[in-house]
Amino acid sequence: MDQKVVSFVTMKGGSGKSTSAMCLAAHWHKADVRVALIDADPAGTLVRWIETGDDLADLQAVATAPDVVGTQIDRLLADGFQRIIIDTPGFRSHATDDAIRGSDLVLVPMRPSPVDYQVAVDTVELIDQITAGQASWSGTVRFLLSQTIRGSVIARHMRAQMEAAGFQPLSTELSSRVVYGEAALAGSAPSYYQPRGAGALDIAAFVAEVDALLLKGKTRKRRAMGSPT
Repeated sequence: MDQKVVSFVTMKGGSGKSTSAMCLAAHWHKADVRVALIDADPAGTLVRWIETGDDLADLQAVATAPDVVGTQIDRLLADGFQRIIIDTPGFRSHATDDAIRGSDLVLVPMRPSPVDYQVAVDTVELIDQITAGQASWSGTVRFLLSQTIRGSVIARHMRAQMEAAGFQPLSTELSSRVVYGEAALAGSAPSYYQPRGAGALDIAAFVAEVDALLLKGKTRKRRAMGSPT
């Protein structure tokens, strides 16, 4: 399995960024994929989440200062991790920039609302700006609709608006479900907490789509983040 890096990036809190990152990591972890989390959000959500319970106790998660995210990516790749997931701050920082530059896939989570949509568009423009001068960057960017009500008019409208503007949302949505909060309270994730529940099925579809994108993406020669482009 090729080594891949996935970042969750948005310029707004409350988008489901940390929850989506944890759910992806937990699903891979349960499937015996060597996965590590870089918690670059000052809130430290992922590290504290894992410390709460037992299901994810051996899932590697590293709280990382903004100026060493690139170094941490290199270290985890050297340690042989197959998948690295980065939870970035809900604002631009050195951590955000290095996470984007080091990623094969950047996911931009957003709730189905006009405000969240505009922030997601701003985030994609930032990604374009950060990677514009990096000839070696061949990553993929996708929107992820989260906290949706299945079949709602607003979710359909937001998806249509994204597609009309030329953006590519994932087909999978992470619907608003109580199980996410209940699992987090137990230091777990739906894939462990309710493995046959609707939330776990949503996550399985989400992971399958992410896997397909990573498989389709180019395997690029990685460089140390501190070396010149």
